[in-house]
Amino acid sequence: MSEAEKLMADVPARDPLFVLGVMTRIEQRRFRRELARTGGLTAIAIILLALVMPKLDFTWLGNLSPANELAIGAALMALSIMGSRLSRTLKN
Repeated sequence: MSEAEKLMADVPARDPLFVLGVMTRIEQRRFRRELARTGGLTAIAIILLALVMPKLDFTWLGNLSPANELAIGAALMALSIMGSRLSRTLKN
């Protein structure tokens, strides 16, 4: 028996737990990458919102300070972007 045949005799056909572990790590890496991308896009959108915010009118919320208006706008923007992107990620 040659050396190669001896090595191949000890190799199991397939280890389902190993395959599942590798697939889990790959999916976790994809999820973290998508989460980082979504977070970056959300941050950019919030910055753009901060630039546009003085032109928006929140009189329907009452008399708010500009800082509160910016916080409300940023929170709404973050929730809408992160929520839609994460729901698509979790469905796949």
